Amino acid sequence: MTAKKAILACLGVIAIAIALTTVAHRIADERRQDGLDAFYATPADVDSAQPGDVLRIESLASAPVPGARSYRLLYRSEQPDGSPGVSGAIAVIPTGPAPADGRPVLAWAHGTIGLGRGCAPSRRSDPLQATPWMADAVSNGFAVVATDYTGLGTAGPNGYLVGRAEALDVIDSVRALDQVPGAQASRRWTVMGHSQGGHAALWTGAVAPIELPERPLIGIAAGAPAANLSAIVDLQWDTGIGWDVGAYINESWPVIYPDAGIESAVSWLGQRYSTPVADACLGEGLPVPPVLGAIAAVVGFPFFNENPNSDPQLAAIAVAQTPKPLPSSLPVLIAQGTADTIVPPQTNAATQVDWCAAGSDLTMNWLGGVGHVAAGPIIGSLGIPWLRALYDGAKPQPHCRFVPPVPVARTPLIDAYDLGA
Repeated sequence: MTAKKAILACLGVIAIAIALTTVAHRIADERRQDGLDAFYATPADVDSAQPGDVLRIESLASAPVPGARSYRLLYRSEQPDGSPGVSGAIAVIPTGPAPADGRPVLAWAHGTIGLGRGCAPSRRSDPLQATPWMADAVSNGFAVVATDYTGLGTAGPNGYLVGRAEALDVIDSVRALDQVPGAQASRRWTVMGHSQGGHAALWTGAVAPIELPERPLIGIAAGAPAANLSAIVDLQWDTGIGWDVGAYINESWPVIYPDAGIESAVSWLGQRYSTPVADACLGEGLPVPPVLGAIAAVVGFPFFNENPNSDPQLAAIAVAQTPKPLPSSLPVLIAQGTADTIVPPQTNAATQVDWCAAGSDLTMNWLGGVGHVAAGPIIGSLGIPWLRALYDGAKPQPHCRFVPPVPVARTPLIDAYDLGA
């Protein structure tokens, strides 16, 4: 037996041992998800619904927030090609009286959590696990709507790291808020996101003025956003993170780019286990396939055969799905930890340089010693008062023309500005 075969055999034994400890949890969750399937099923008349129409709604007792009512809803969204999509969402509405001009609106875009049906936040037993700041949002008067994204817990496809798909799901969730009892939503709104959700939030800044011009988006807050995809690919393609993100884009990008040959860039082991890795839910129990993917990367079995940026077509997709600098009329807050091992900080150092050079109204907040997961709650604690101040007339001054505390990753945009590293 060769060394590599021995390693693979050991991985198989480890997988069996770990899986046996999670079987009971998995069976219980599958039964729970079976009971929820009817709510998330696509209605037969979805084609006649308008983007943002609420298709089903019910109280969500498992998401209690003091001073608020919580709802689970299914709403009609839109795919990038214009075809209808269906997404679940959570809405949290303050119980107090709304201001005369409506409640401030906060759209939340969650981070990477897995593509399995039970991974959708609104389908989880603890729907607000990733939003410990929710009570603060309610106390600041926000009506909050949190999309699951189309294809996550509903019929697909899912547009993971497809900017327009994510942005349309966010935008249509804001439309859906108008049909939630007691929402009384303001015409102005804000968006906040973490990780993949930061990517979604930044893309929403580009798409919303075109798709929803009648409702001004007045501010964006993003925690550790997956903003510079080319740089992230360069640094993570052969790591355990490469297994996770690679599995997700292997499921989503071929739908948008069927002729790009993404599958040929994936290793034989990656192709075999891509779906189990992508479907494993993060944050609930032990995600066995991603853990094994991380181990495989450490022992020399990366998800990709080589850096996808070495393929001109895949490199072009990474650039195309990277959010571009937003205009100076739209304030943006980005918080990035210097100890992040998932979205490497040097990638958002490049974002800072890119966006400052383009004249964006960017407030860059560097979090010393903070990792990726911790940046999620922190963007809530920083972003909620910052976004609320925008409603109250604050005019933030851009704060980004300083040297980042970490090296700056080279990217196509950096090269275009000829700013160096």
